[in-house]
Amino acid sequence: MSKKIYLIRHAQSEANVAQDLDNPNSYYDARLTPFGKKQAQKANKKLNQIDFDLALCSPLTRTLETFNLIFPHLVKGALILPFVREHATNSSEVGRQPSILKKDFPHFNFENLEKFWWNNNVPVDENKIIVESIENLDKRVLKFKQWIKKRSEKNIALVSHGTFISRITNYLLNNCEYEIWYPENEI
Repeated sequence: MSKKIYLIRHAQSEANVAQDLDNPNSYYDARLTPFGKKQAQKANKKLNQIDFDLALCSPLTRTLETFNLIFPHLVKGALILPFVREHATNSSEVGRQPSILKKDFPHFNFENLEKFWWNNNVPVDENKIIVESIENLDKRVLKFKQWIKKRSEKNIALVSHGTFISRITNYLLNNCEYEIWYPENEI
């Protein structure tokens, strides 16, 4: 059986509909909109019937909320991977400390998450917007590809972000859309 990775983009977030992404009052670690929650509930009907061997998620709030709505039965076993986060270009990609995430998402396991995971574990002012180079994003995507190829599981769900996933699929998925990636087919 070929390894199948379901690359799922998070549902619509406040940042997806924002007029000014760098507005520091609203979009740090953006949450889902009411429409985004409906998108995730609809995706639940499609994806919840699949028997996944492994479930993965980015630590940004919009992906955790999406994951929780699509796969509530997989939350406790989900692996939270900081290297599948979004390409950092604005305030919505600034993350939150694991201790804070744990308060909002008590059923997820954040034990392996470093304090400044959104900045490659380098301490930073938590209100500072970090701009990541496309080269660094591509290094993270390569790290993910290498990591996934070493895994023995065959049916894997990943809830991540548009730009991150686009570096694998070569196109941008809509919110809550998914694409199946077959790592064995890569050149």
